[in-house]
Amino acid sequence: MELTLFSTLICRFIIGGIILSGSTYLANYANPLLAGILITIPLELVSLFFIKEEKLYSYARSILIMSIATVIPVLYYNIIHPFKLMPCNIEILSSFFVWIFVGMLLFFYMPHNFYFYTIEYLSSHKI
Repeated sequence: MELTLFSTLICRFIIGGIILSGSTYLANYANPLLAGILITIPLELVSLFFIKEEKLYSYARSILIMSIATVIPVLYYNIIHPFKLMPCNIEILSSFFVWIFVGMLLFFYMPHNFYFYTIEYLSSHKI
């Protein structure tokens, strides 16, 4: 049975909501390391189930590239937080701006052929 666009979006929303709410619960009331594992690994991997096969390789490469854009703002946050230079919410917000900046740099300056592949390209180049 093929899902309609609406039911597919609802399914994805529920899965993402469970992962997000589960990780914030774990971070607040149990083990922050488990929360970090829950929030980082499944979202990337679970999303692969919802991608069309002809776009799967390109999407997986894009996840790999954009992981850089996630590591850098988290590193930035861990560097600035101990100094208490600004309120906690501003630290988090500034980390989002770092993520946007790094993501834009990667999007505009990374060669598109590095992450944009089709089935035809892969079969002709034996990647």
